[in-house]
Amino acid sequence: MANQVQQLRDQLKAEMSSPSPSLNKCNDLLARSKIAFIQLGVFTPNLKNINVDLMVAARDILEAGAYYSVRAKDIESFERYIAQLNTFYHDLASKLPPSQQMYPLTALNLLRLLSQNRLSDFHTALEGVDPDQLQTNPYIKQAVDLEQFLMEGSYNKVWSTRSSVQGEEFLFFYDILINTIRNEIASCSEKAYESLPLQDAGTLLFLKNTKELLNFAQERGWKVHPGEQMVYFGSDDNAAVEIPQEQIITQTLVYARELELVMAALLLFAMVFFVIMFSDLECDYINPIDLCNKLNQFVLPEMATHAFLFFMFLINGSWLAVLLNLPLVGYNVKKVLNSQHMYDATEIFRTLSIHKKECFIKVAFYLIVSRVRVSIRCAGVADAKRLCRVSSTTYTE
Repeated sequence: MANQVQQLRDQLKAEMSSPSPSLNKCNDLLARSKIAFIQLGVFTPNLKNINVDLMVAARDILEAGAYYSVRAKDIESFERYIAQLNTFYHDLASKLPPSQQMYPLTALNLLRLLSQNRLSDFHTALEGVDPDQLQTNPYIKQAVDLEQFLMEGSYNKVWSTRSSVQGEEFLFFYDILINTIRNEIASCSEKAYESLPLQDAGTLLFLKNTKELLNFAQERGWKVHPGEQMVYFGSDDNAAVEIPQEQIITQTLVYARELELVMAALLLFAMVFFVIMFSDLECDYINPIDLCNKLNQFVLPEMATHAFLFFMFLINGSWLAVLLNLPLVGYNVKKVLNSQHMYDATEIFRTLSIHKKECFIKVAFYLIVSRVRVSIRCAGVADAKRLCRVSSTTYTE
């Protein structure tokens, strides 16, 4: 079986190095090789008793598979081959002889990450490279220089290095990188300019001729006027901008309903606090002056909060809640107009029972209001679900 893997390796290398390799034949050889790998346990080797010849042959086949994936323009397959080769390049580095394709494929993978704008993954992969190879190995240095040019924003340097790229596989990812850069420049140009001359736009986007510029402009939805020799990035002035009014109004009302529940809860807690303070006064835990000073600072905020809650009910069209809260709003307004809303330390003992009764009534009232709002909301959710079920049933029929 090990000899069969070596034979498959030799056939695959011969086919890949031929002037016109057959991708279908390469794919067939790779499929047969993977079956042999599973039968021989190549992906789960025994480090104490490793078959060096078998593992070297398997590594060579995976390297050929990585190059095949690029020629077949299957980036996901290339990524899987690189992940499998990392075991041979790092975990088994002390057991196997070095591979001549290690750094070219590593650089190719770095170029892939750059072309996909995955800079964090690029730096993660770069950490696994020997530091001595960063500037001495031409393949690794090329990827590092490209990343530096991108960070500097020197896109012209990236474009100028294309002529020095060797290999069909490197040119594949290099062209993807150039296309990524071109789209980044196009997005920035759309925000910076309203229009540009055709020649300047072609130079800016690294396009060779007017035909390529016209095709790219069509992809981006730009308007090209050959007579004026201008390309316009913006839309027509007469074009109507659709605003999702219904969605905005619905979302605003949802926020308002949520705010209603929060305000009702705050009012409920405020009244409970008032009841506790009055109980402390009855038990002589607090003197009248301190009590009035503490409670008076919450009286107007409590009334204002209730008025705001009433306003929220009104704009939401919650007419039942409006009718329930209207008497309390009138009562609070009357107290403020008659200057009877503040607590007087000299009269607090005489009016204590009245104040406590008022607070208990408000606690019960806010509980009822909260309960009504929750019931209305639950009923609305149930109606929405029932409508969804009815719509789904109708569509199915």
